[in-house]
Amino acid sequence: MTNPSKAKGTRWENAVAAHLRGAGHPEVYRLAPSGADDCGDLGGIPEVAFECRDRQRQELARNLDDANDRARCKGARWGVAVMKRPQRPTEDAFVLMDLTTFTGLLREALLSSRGSR
Repeated sequence: MTNPSKAKGTRWENAVAAHLRGAGHPEVYRLAPSGADDCGDLGGIPEVAFECRDRQRQELARNLDDANDRARCKGARWGVAVMKRPQRPTEDAFVLMDLTTFTGLLREALLSSRGSR
């Protein structure tokens, strides 16, 4: 018999991976759980560790801490939590990150856009 909570989490991780692939990131895939050395729920983007959460109660601080722990474990620059919004499609999920992560991503995006002009 399957654990319903685990199955729900797996469905969410697969949905987020599918959304990212559909948005132009074909390299994204779901990682198998790896216990103490957990590097996040999704692979394929080396600089980002993803922590995907589908829970009734949104625990922002815990989710963010887990995402940053996954990033440290993975050796990634950024950790983000992708949290499902109840009764909403995948694309309406919340993406949670700390200000340091946001600043780094913003800097990279601006450098990239300035370089392509």
